[in-house]
Order: sequence, then structure tokens, then C-alpha cells
Amino acid sequence: MKTTHKFLAATAALGLAFSVLLPPPAALLAHPGHDEAAKPSSGPALTDAVALPKESQFLFGVRTALAGYSDTYNRLTLYGTVASAAGGEGRVVVPQTGRIVRLSAKVGQPVRAGQVLAVIDQTLDATQQIGLSTERANAQAELRAAQQDYARLQTIADIAARKDVVAAELRLRQARQNAGILNGQASNRRVTITSPISGTVDVFTLAVGQQVTQGDELFRVLNPGKLRVEAQVFAQDLDKIPAGAQFQVEGLQGQTGSAPARLVVFSNVVNPVNQARQLILELDNSGSNLFRAGQAVNVQVLGRSGGGKKQLVVPTSALTDLNGKPVVFVHTDPETFKIHYVQPGAANGAQTVLLAGDVNENDRVVSVGTYQLKSIYLNQ
Repeated sequence: MKTTHKFLAATAALGLAFSVLLPPPAALLAHPGHDEAAKPSSGPALTDAVALPKESQFLFGVRTALAGYSDTYNRLTLYGTVASAAGGEGRVVVPQTGRIVRLSAKVGQPVRAGQVLAVIDQTLDATQQIGLSTERANAQAELRAAQQDYARLQTIADIAARKDVVAAELRLRQARQNAGILNGQASNRRVTITSPISGTVDVFTLAVGQQVTQGDELFRVLNPGKLRVEAQVFAQDLDKIPAGAQFQVEGLQGQTGSAPARLVVFSNVVNPVNQARQLILELDNSGSNLFRAGQAVNVQVLGRSGGGKKQLVVPTSALTDLNGKPVVFVHTDPETFKIHYVQPGAANGAQTVLLAGDVNENDRVVSVGTYQLKSIYLNQ
């Protein structure tokens, strides 16, 4: 009995010693890669932010940019039509009915202003020929009568009145002039046709010996360096074309190249059909020859917005939406991106104006990787 009590006392003393000397129990971990491995607690879930480690930021290619105040520009696309400007198109018409006796111009030929294009021999019908002959005969008769009257007064100049001599002299001069004009018309009825401007002769279908009628168009000379663009501007786009706006004309259907244009006039007359105002631009097409009269084009308008005041802007790529509301992700800590709701304003391909929202100047907003951050936030 005494031995049993000693054994129990020794066992209790030994257990107390082990409890003091052994370390506290540790958590039991399974093998790596197994689902039963214990996971450390990450704390409460974020409701208005996304936690993303640096390694994941590098993997997703997250990039940020600073929000700041800047000059903002609106970009607008208008549809227009190219037309010839003043001095860019010259139409040559027949001054009188006749027959082409010489044709100097060729299709596509460059010509200078005043260069001879053709020569026309005037043709007269029977009535015109009779009238011209009658006028010539009358002029000759008047000339003979004036010569005789003047010669008579010269013989009696010492007794004739001075005013009668002067009147006879004036009558003789006028008769000679009229007779000379009519004789010239009868002997030379050829008319020289010249180019009104410098340019290129357009397509025509004329031939030597062809009969032409007064008022018919003979040639059209075009100068591709003097063109204008006519565009239609609707009411909702008027405020996007401020003073000092820049214009760039581009071709349609995949045509490469563009040319600058200058504002000539912004018409105050409204088209009653589509309620648009007409915008006239002078196209700088010299040296490029990209455009031709009648061609349909796009007009890119770049105008300064905000009345010339600097506005808070962020990259357009920084904007996304949550539940239909526009937001941006602001990088507040090295591994934290906070959600800020904003009210966007005018935008172009590069930047967007923020009219309202909890975003300040020099806040670092995410410009690349917003889709990944949004997906992480929706799934956390």
C-alpha cells in the first residue's frame, strides 16, 4: 500500500515536470498543395478597395498616372464635300457662234493664265450677213458725206463759222472710226480663246472644224491647289467648335494622308432641310494633290474646351464602372487601390474631364489594368 502511494506521487511529479519543460502545442499543418492545409486569417474583407500584392501588380501590368489640371480639347468629326475655291476653277464659254479652226489645248495639259486654248471663226447666218453689209454701206456713205462737207468748209474757211468747221471735223473723225470698226468685223471674224486661270485642262470632247454655239462650255481649267471644304454642323456640335479650333481633312474609304484647313466663314444661315449650319474651310492642298473637287471627306475638329480654363483630367482608360456608376481606382498604398466614384465630363481619346468626385490633383489613378482590378473587387 505504501508502495502504491509512492508510485502515484512519483508519476504526478514527473507529469508536472513535462508540462513545464515541453513547448506549447503548435498548429498542425498538412502537406503543401493540399486543401486541408490551414490558412492564416486575412482579416475583414475590403468594401471600397482592392488589395493586390506587388507581384500580382507586375503580373497584371498595372500602371498608374497622376490626375492633374490641364488644357482640355474636344475632338469632333464632321462630314464634308470638297469644292473648288475662288480661282480654283475656270470655265471657258463660247463668246459667239462659230467654228473651231485651231485647238491648242489637250486633256490634262498644264496651262497658264492667258494661254491660248483654241481659235474660233465666227459664222453668220443670212440675216446677220445682210445686217453687217448694210451697216458697212451706211458707214461708208456717212464717211464720204463727212469728207465732202469738211472739204467744202476748208475751201471757205476764211468766211465760214468756226463752230461749223469744228463740227465737220468731229463728224469726219467719228465716221472714219465707225467705218474702220465695221471693216475690221467683216474682214477678221476669228476669236482667240484663252485660259482664265493657271491650272490643268479638264476632260473635253472638242475637235477642229466642230461648230459651237454662243454660251456653250468649251473648256474647264482646274487648279487642285485651290480647294475648299463645305461641311454641315448640327446644333448639338456648335459648342465643340470654339474660336481657334484646328481643322484636319481626311479622305474616306481607307485613303491615307490628310491636309490642314483654315476656317473661312461659319454661316449664320440655317439649312431648312436638316437645321444645320454650313462651315466653309480653305484646304491647303498645295504639293500633295490628295483631294479633288466633288470628293467626300471627313473633317476632324480639335477645339479647346472649358472656356480656356484648365480642368481636372485623368486618362480616359482610367474610367470604368461599378453597378452602372463611373469609378476610378486610386493607388493609396503600395498594395491597396481604393474605389472613387466620379462624374466624367468632356472626353477625347486621351483624357477625360472630371466634373465631380473624390479625386484630387496628383492622385495616382490606375490607367492600365482597371479591368483586372474590377474583376478582383467583384470576386472578393
